[in-house]
Amino acid sequence: MRKNRNRPESDEPLSEGRVEYLEAARQRVRNRRIRRTAVLLVLLTAVVLFATGIAGSSVAALKDLTDTARIALLPGSGWPQQTGVAELEQMAPLTGSFVELGDEGCVVWSRTGKKLNSIQSGYARPALAAGKTRFVLYNRSGNELRVESRTQNLYTKQLENSIFLCAMSDNGTLAVVTEDQTSMAKLLVYSPSMEQQLSWSMTSNDGTPLRMAFSPDSRKLAAAAVTVSGGQVMTNLYLINLASGDPVSLVNQGGVPQWLGWTSASTILAVYDTRAVLYNAGGGERAVYDFAGTELKDVSVDAAGNVALLLASGQVSQAVTLDKNLNVQFSAAVSAANSIVRAGNLFYLLADNAVECFDASGTQQWSQNLDTSPQALLANSKDLLLFSGNTVQKLEAPAE
Repeated sequence: MRKNRNRPESDEPLSEGRVEYLEAARQRVRNRRIRRTAVLLVLLTAVVLFATGIAGSSVAALKDLTDTARIALLPGSGWPQQTGVAELEQMAPLTGSFVELGDEGCVVWSRTGKKLNSIQSGYARPALAAGKTRFVLYNRSGNELRVESRTQNLYTKQLENSIFLCAMSDNGTLAVVTEDQTSMAKLLVYSPSMEQQLSWSMTSNDGTPLRMAFSPDSRKLAAAAVTVSGGQVMTNLYLINLASGDPVSLVNQGGVPQWLGWTSASTILAVYDTRAVLYNAGGGERAVYDFAGTELKDVSVDAAGNVALLLASGQVSQAVTLDKNLNVQFSAAVSAANSIVRAGNLFYLLADNAVECFDASGTQQWSQNLDTSPQALLANSKDLLLFSGNTVQKLEAPAE
């Protein structure tokens, strides 16, 4: 008898539609596994917090961990994406994400192209300050502020007086400068759980803080307060230890602070309208770079403390790169640009319809023309994200 040599049905070649169906089914299974892993991670974190007895003070921290897990385990669909922010007012990086502020509100996106949050505040003059995993959105013509994680609102607070300025630390500590009926201004500091830590009523001699920055460990606050003395604008630079609450005056410097930040745990960089000064946190100047006679158009400082300045003298633009000790690496005239971005050994110039890339010594690496005017550039170790109009796209170096 002749044996049946027909192949089983499972050995028959699959049609194209059948292959697509099976691949979609596999993808659904993978997505379910990812979601299940994220849920288990959140539950495990909650169990650890309750078991250690710190759950009451760690609700916000748990939300931050949940956000981090969601961003890592549920990536977006990539770039380009239309973010909905046509006129970019501010952009700030967050851990694994970034926040964009427009005139009608702000949006948060992951670095992989997933929309995480959207806030329509209705503030007349909105502004934001960001840490690593949360940011504060506040109204400069009102007294309300919102502390946001990357995916949701954490706190909304009404203050007694109008808000001048806010700063957010990496661990969520918040500093707020408001009007004060009995003095020049009031500086308030709130813990990550929005409990008030300290209050300082600042007189006309103390000045009004125009720039603030938290130390990398979130335990100290540097504040550059502007006042007028003898008809001249002066800046008082203070260092506040949050544990003691006592402000210490580091320097009284002429000029207006344009940028303030910590370049290490022990050094503070202040960029004024005519010079950049590196201070020791214990007091005293460590280094100075003077650019008097030119106009400061933009300043950029990377995570390692390397500096890039964009200066102008008439119609001529000048780019200057400095290392973390303010030693000059490059200084020369460049093509007209609107802003500068420092990222390690590279810096980028954003012009009306182009982006140029240089190394720290000023050698051009590449140049790329664009259809629209670039508004901002987010550089990290993996890729470049270019903000233009209401679109964010990945910027690739042109092929040789």
